[in-house]
Amino acid sequence: MVAKRPFRKIDFDPAFDNTKIELGSDASFPYRPENTYKIPNGDMDDYRKRTESLNHLQKHAAFFDADCDGVIWPKDTFFGFLTLGFGFFLSAIAVLVVHGPFSYPTIPKRGDKWTDYLPDPYLRIWIANLHRCKHGSDSETFDRRGDFQASKFDQVLESYSSHYTKEALSLSDGVKMILTRRDLMDLFGIFAFIFEWGSTYMLLWPKDGYMKKDEILGVLDGSIFPVIAQRNKAGTRAGAFVAK
Repeated sequence: MVAKRPFRKIDFDPAFDNTKIELGSDASFPYRPENTYKIPNGDMDDYRKRTESLNHLQKHAAFFDADCDGVIWPKDTFFGFLTLGFGFFLSAIAVLVVHGPFSYPTIPKRGDKWTDYLPDPYLRIWIANLHRCKHGSDSETFDRRGDFQASKFDQVLESYSSHYTKEALSLSDGVKMILTRRDLMDLFGIFAFIFEWGSTYMLLWPKDGYMKKDEILGVLDGSIFPVIAQRNKAGTRAGAFVAK
């Protein structure tokens, strides 16, 4: 049996509160390979239970951590997107878009002075430090500590939904949100905003053109990922998802 690598505690970030992660008895992250793209079990409830001690940004990314050590490698993102049905080309693009800008902010600071500021040559992403990747021109669904803001999410639906129930968003609703919430001269934030909501729509690909509230929440906390990945492996259309 190969021993698990010990979890490296998140370093202190002077700008924000230190994120706390409850560890299991084996000193690993609480989620398991069956909650990831490696062997997805298709169980939303299990995913949410396993990740309940993480903040929302960490929950969103846990699916891509196949060996459950808190570090996402570029290959993890590629194969994660591939199992979600994005295809080879779009999965490769996702690696560049995700790891290019978001690896550096998550690098642990080990007190090595100038070496703490060097980029990671492997472009890895440390899940514990994902709160540092908060960018401008976004929906403000996540706060600066990576926690979910339910009132902000409900405000998005109320402000931009064209659905008669105000419980769903169409592609045009998303475009309207991006156009009205973008920050002046924030080119990277606008691009990230487009990528995030565009990929969400492509992932869900609703038959009636509307992403339902429960589906979007499943993307935000990552719980829908193992469901879609498992159904793709079984040859079932991902768009047939029904929230429990």
